[in-house]
Amino acid sequence: MDVMTKGLWIVGFVLSTAMIGCAPKNVVTLKRDAAPVAAINGFYERAEDGYSMWVPENYQVPKDPGLSTGDLQNLSNPVVGYGMGNGQESTTAGAKLVLHDKNYKPIPGEPATGLTMNIETKGGGADLEGEFKKLTDGMMNEETSKLDLPVGPAYEIKSRVKMVTGDEVWRIHYLICDGEKVYHLEFTTTNGAEAIKDIAPVVADSFRVN
Repeated sequence: MDVMTKGLWIVGFVLSTAMIGCAPKNVVTLKRDAAPVAAINGFYERAEDGYSMWVPENYQVPKDPGLSTGDLQNLSNPVVGYGMGNGQESTTAGAKLVLHDKNYKPIPGEPATGLTMNIETKGGGADLEGEFKKLTDGMMNEETSKLDLPVGPAYEIKSRVKMVTGDEVWRIHYLICDGEKVYHLEFTTTNGAEAIKDIAPVVADSFRVN
């Protein structure tokens, strides 16, 4: 092995070792053989691109997704909301799925009751623990639990913030990673925690990947 070849081999070895050392440590591959979901009374199945889940019959795609609290903040309106750190901002822009609860009429300037699903792709693998820390960084009044869903591990994060209007915004987040994919399922309401607290776990438990 000549000097140049040896030098290139050493450089390649160092780079590959560095890449291995920097690779995510908590990459999860979800179960594809999780038991099918039996029909749930009052819910219907939504088969989306790469995943499916059961949602309440009153959860429907809105004609106009409107503005969430995060959207309003992004417009730099200082009189709308406060107390929302990193991870608290919710936006419908770019969401893969937006559903509104038809039982609650949206109030202008407030987020609608319903759910959003955001999906990101992380090159090299999605680190569940790292994504959890990123999501909860700066959150206030949150309650967190690590779950074992039928498809695999996930985090549930419950949070509550107050708008300057005096209304409180309740959110329940589910963070699920699968290989390079990060699924962020979020329920939001200003109609009291009861509007989403019983629905959210059922939907999360029904989550399946193709």
